[in-house]
Amino acid sequence: MTQSNDILHSILSNFPVSELGSDIQQGLFENIKNRLLGAPDSFEELKTLYKVKGFSDFATGLMWMVERAEKTSGQTAIGPEDETLLLSSFRRAAGEQASSQDGSAPSGEDHGEKGFASQVEQLAEAVQSGAGESRMLLQDLVSECESVGGRGGGADFVELSSHLAEFLKYIIESDLLDDVRVINILSNVSSVVTQWSNTASSAREGTLEEALVSLRDFKSHFE
Repeated sequence: MTQSNDILHSILSNFPVSELGSDIQQGLFENIKNRLLGAPDSFEELKTLYKVKGFSDFATGLMWMVERAEKTSGQTAIGPEDETLLLSSFRRAAGEQASSQDGSAPSGEDHGEKGFASQVEQLAEAVQSGAGESRMLLQDLVSECESVGGRGGGADFVELSSHLAEFLKYIIESDLLDDVRVINILSNVSSVVTQWSNTASSAREGTLEEALVSLRDFKSHFE
C-alpha cells in the first residue's frame, strides 16, 4: 500500500457521508471509496476518476489534499473548508450522474447501468489511446461484469456482461490489449451500451443485440 493510499483512507473515512442528500448518493460514494482504497495506487486511481464525467472537481480536491498531507508530515485531518469543498463537488458530480433525459433522478439500478456504461467507455478510450491504466480498467470491468450476474437485471444485460467478461479475460490471457480488433470490438460495444443506458427501460428491447452479436462469437475475429 502506498502513502497516498493511507492518506486517502484517512480522508475518505472522515468524509461526512451522512450529509449527502440521498441513499443513492451515499451508495455511490461508498462504491467510489471502495474502488479508490482497493486500488494498488490510490493516487493513480484518482487520475482515472478525474476523467469520469462530472467528477473532475471532486477528484482534484482529493488529489490536492493527498499532496498537501504528503508535504506536511501526513496531516490528514480535514477541516470545515475541506468538508465543504468535497461535499459540494461530490453532490455536483452525483447530480450530473443522476440526471436523465427527463430531468428526474434515476433509480439505483439506473445508476448501476450508467456506471457500467461509463466503465466500458473508459476502457475503450484507454485501449484506443494506449493509456497505461488500460489493464487496471480492464480488471475493474471484469469484476463489474461478474457482479452483474449476482445482482440480476434484464436478461440481455446479464448475457452481455457474461460475454464481455469472457472477452476481456481472453484479451488478458492472449495479450491482445493493443490489437486493433480488440479496439474495434470495444468501441462498438461501448457505443451500443452507452446508447442502451441512455434509453428508457420501456424502449430498450433489442438495443443490445448488435453488441451481443459481436461478443457471442468474438473468438472468430482472432482465428
